[in-house]
Amino acid sequence: MTVRVSKATRRLSVSGIAAGYDRADVLRDVSIEVKPGRVTCILGANGAGKSTLIRAILGLNKVRRGEVAFGEARITNLPTHKIAALGIATVPEGNRVLPRMSVLENLKVGGLLERDGRKLAARMDQLFETFPRLKERRAQLAGTLSGGERSMLSIARGLMTDPELVVFDEPSLGLSPLFVSEVFGIIRRLKEEGLSILLVEQNVRQTLDVADDGYVLVQGRVVASGTTEALKQDAELHKAYFGVH
Repeated sequence: MTVRVSKATRRLSVSGIAAGYDRADVLRDVSIEVKPGRVTCILGANGAGKSTLIRAILGLNKVRRGEVAFGEARITNLPTHKIAALGIATVPEGNRVLPRMSVLENLKVGGLLERDGRKLAARMDQLFETFPRLKERRAQLAGTLSGGERSMLSIARGLMTDPELVVFDEPSLGLSPLFVSEVFGIIRRLKEEGLSILLVEQNVRQTLDVADDGYVLVQGRVVASGTTEALKQDAELHKAYFGVH
């Protein structure tokens, strides 16, 4: 299976941000970058601030200090739809789909920002070629799909506007081991095609195997960063997940 995407050229830079809920900061002076065409992972235990970081990047949580940039564009606190229009897509936690809409209608929703009808039709044909099960079920209500099929639909919907960067939030959550392997296989193929990926995932071993670079969050701060080969040996990663040195 081939996933054809436009090669990424822009870098996502998060510089010293603070963000949270109400008056409480969850993130404190967090800096990360996603280099073009690479998979960057965010690791950390539950409550470390991973979801808050994603929400801050996507404009869903207000950044109180610091800056988020995509290439030359400063995207700090921009409305989410404007961030999406710049070429950043998301595959949300839990593989959320619009359950009362068909597979085809879900994909059309994913392509709402694309105004060229011919490009949109070509993109959908390409994704049906990439995900033949979705083509077979294009008229089926998304809420009746299996967990693995919903995962495919969520990923395909995110690719409908041919983004440069896709943010994956816990893509393996609730999936069987077979479909977890399939999802990581898709991420690996997107990487091979030159897409930039920011991956937040609890499955540490498979994440470190597919990612190039990574950051470890503990209580809203980056405590370790580097290539994934280096992180595999990092004591802070072991502390974050296993509570041991």
